[in-house]
Amino acid sequence: MNKKIIEYLIIATAVILLIYGGYSLMSYKYLETEKDITDSIIMYYPSSSEYKIVGDTVEFRNLAYDFYNMDVSKLNSTDGRLTNLLQHFANVNQGTVDYKNESCYLLTMEFEDNGFKYHSIIIPVKSFNKDNLSFTNKTNVYLFDGNNREFVVDTAFNSQVIL
Repeated sequence: MNKKIIEYLIIATAVILLIYGGYSLMSYKYLETEKDITDSIIMYYPSSSEYKIVGDTVEFRNLAYDFYNMDVSKLNSTDGRLTNLLQHFANVNQGTVDYKNESCYLLTMEFEDNGFKYHSIIIPVKSFNKDNLSFTNKTNVYLFDGNNREFVVDTAFNSQVIL
């Protein structure tokens, strides 16, 4: 008889732990902060990340999780780094071109560059030909660099930029 009670207690404990674990996973949300980073970008970033502005680049660093490390750069369409990324995108054809909103494309690719693996670029629609991946006129773009694709794309989609 005691064995049956112990079995029921073990099963009840396991069910309670599963329910608690499932609830915790479904209701978890990391703490994020919305901030005017510069005069031309407003974005959400993890509250535990620290950032510093170096020229036209905002460097986010999280001491606890490398997952949240990211650089956000404001570049000119003639920048050599941007040209290198677009050439890789055209040659390898391993990435996506999405609409961020009615006025911007979001180009996302996987390419090892400057210590980051994933890159998303916000480009104005009126200044870019997505068929041949070239700029039709000189413009500013934003480049998001990170090591987790979902984090980089999500941050780029949720940011508000002035180009």
